Amino acid sequence: KKQLTAALAAVDANLKTSAGKQYDELIGKELPEKYFSSIKQCKQSLPPGAGINPFDMFLKLNNDGKVQEVLIYPETQFAGCTRNVLLVGKFSKPPHDDYWINVHMEFKH
Repeated sequence: KKQLTAALAAVDANLKTSAGKQYDELIGKELPEKYFSSIKQCKQSLPPGAGINPFDMFLKLNNDGKVQEVLIYPETQFAGCTRNVLLVGKFSKPPHDDYWINVHMEFKH
């Protein structure tokens, strides 16, 4: 819980900068392009009738955009599978090292 609070504070601070806002927009395009098919496989691997509730992921990226850590809330089977997909992920270079981003996941259907 303490880690989530710290991650959320870091995300808020990042989004207050113009570089952070631009990077957030970039990630909004990059994440679905790179990882949608893998995340869709997570959805398909669930038992029949399993619901997919919205959840938040906090990703800590290093200087090169490589994912260092993924925190999810709330923890579900689908969220756990999605975390495993993104733990080996890489994005565009963030504005600085140890850069936290927040991804809200919600499936409409």
